[in-house]
Amino acid sequence: MNLSPDAATGSPDRFGYSWDAFSDLSPEQEEQFRRWTCLLNPATDWTEKKFLDVGCGAGRNSVWAMKFGATGGMAIDVDDRSLASARRNLAPFSSVEVAFKSIYELDRPEEFDIAFSIGVIHHLAEPELAIQKMRDAVKPGGCVLIWVYGRENMGLYLAILNPLRQAIFSWLPMPLLRIFAYAPASLLWLLLRIGLRRLEYFKLLRNFPFRHLLHIMLDQMLPKIANYWRRDEVRALMEQAGLTDIKLADVNEMSWCAVGVKFGESFPTIATEN
Repeated sequence: MNLSPDAATGSPDRFGYSWDAFSDLSPEQEEQFRRWTCLLNPATDWTEKKFLDVGCGAGRNSVWAMKFGATGGMAIDVDDRSLASARRNLAPFSSVEVAFKSIYELDRPEEFDIAFSIGVIHHLAEPELAIQKMRDAVKPGGCVLIWVYGRENMGLYLAILNPLRQAIFSWLPMPLLRIFAYAPASLLWLLLRIGLRRLEYFKLLRNFPFRHLLHIMLDQMLPKIANYWRRDEVRALMEQAGLTDIKLADVNEMSWCAVGVKFGESFPTIATEN
């Protein structure tokens, strides 16, 4: 399927390669999802809810939403390999529709209780428009949740590694980039074993198998667009989308979970901002 110019902006084909190579489900992913969505209560907030998963990748986050009690939903992406992986992972959940659709082109007004996007908005050329479309898709009183890269505690990465991504890694063919990713993934694995635990994120990664670290490293290296936002910038994105009752939470000391409500009606149990 051909993409509109807006949908094609970014790196859907490069992420599609990644999700085709790393589509398996693993136990540590549930803990990641809980942290990425920490402003929602996994015991209650997904129960009997219909969700929209924007940029679903291999469908992992939709799997956890269903296991936390959602009744069904829609998982969208703009790469056939990503969607093939999502369909495999979501095969046990017939009430989840997996569709080739750009958020910019979605026309499902006021259908969902929760619209969420995990690790996608910061890779888009028009993040404000994407969040507005998510707002349009939820019912009055429904919520929009995003998890995005933070700028806090990222000084070394932004000064050294991010310029390398922009100038070199984001342009390399994906099979070659996957080979290159073994070097930083191996270094990270070694540093974690000898005591790299300065931030909460590194404490989490220490429990991950090497294959998962390789996937994380590849995803950091491949995108053509990657924004790292401060807390106030994330809040501004949510406000510009017309959301209210906005709350933010620091995730792993390196990223942000943000939740906003449509039309000011309180979503049942959004956790306290931190």
